[in-house]
Amino acid sequence: MDQDKDIKTPQVSVVIPVYNTEAYVEEAVRSIMNQTLKDIEIIIIDDGSTDNSLSVIKELASEDNRIEWFTQTNMGQSVARNVGLQKSTGEFVYFMDSDDILVDDALESCYYNCVQNNLDFTFFDAITITYKGLACNDYNRQNQFPDQIYSGIEILNVMLNKHIYRVPPWLHFIRRAFLIKENITFDTSFRIFEDQIFSARLYLAAERVCYIPNFFFKRRIRTHSLIAQSYSFDKVKTYFKVADVLLDLRNGLDKIRRDAIDRITFQMLNAAIYNAHIIDIQKRFNLFWIALRKYPLYVSLKSYAVLLFPGLIRIKSIVKKHP
Repeated sequence: MDQDKDIKTPQVSVVIPVYNTEAYVEEAVRSIMNQTLKDIEIIIIDDGSTDNSLSVIKELASEDNRIEWFTQTNMGQSVARNVGLQKSTGEFVYFMDSDDILVDDALESCYYNCVQNNLDFTFFDAITITYKGLACNDYNRQNQFPDQIYSGIEILNVMLNKHIYRVPPWLHFIRRAFLIKENITFDTSFRIFEDQIFSARLYLAAERVCYIPNFFFKRRIRTHSLIAQSYSFDKVKTYFKVADVLLDLRNGLDKIRRDAIDRITFQMLNAAIYNAHIIDIQKRFNLFWIALRKYPLYVSLKSYAVLLFPGLIRIKSIVKKHP
């Protein structure tokens, strides 16, 4: 779809991939339309939705000439985000999800923070929205590090030390020229967990980064979303594939960045193996042998033990209740 737009060089391009979120996409897009920063373009990529998402998008576009929408056959979120990035013209880029909400002053706060401090990107925190209402979760990193400018690798190591490194792109507000210079896009070979690779590349390359201690994002937890679907053998195998890509990134980097990639991979794979304790026993043994053979340095004995003997979790819980 081609539209004449009043804004030719926007301060921010907001890229929103959409796939079958008809019940939520209007609220998500309106949270961008209502931003206090008005000099923006809103690029919506409908990734082959089979519900009425596209009709909702068209209606919203008729209200706001800052919205451009495009359609494609279903190729996944990574492809949709990359298409939106290619079509963007803003000084900064923000990747929004189509079933979540952004607080009204988020883009304005991020934009002026980045401009005033000449940042490659800034990042912030989120609150989750569940069917029971609002609840803080592990997207809260307030009071965890000093308010200052960091290099990407510096703040990455601080977060890895504290186990508070978070990868979703919707927590990051990024200078578009930085993405172009470093050739950072989303890996289209993945339909899930691609954020791990994208965010690692951000932090490894950035020279100036700052954290904003605000809950700008409201993440909706949906029963039928791709990530919320039950933990599975295939999901863990996808984590293994992500680990392969991350470890390939080590080539040609200095020791501090190689070590950071090792730590990212270690924390990611340990979480994946630990959480796999809920799947059936044969598949757990298969995962054990794959991890032991390919990633012996990246999975702890504790995670292996829980994978093979899930009852250890219940024993630990009982011990905590009755010390």
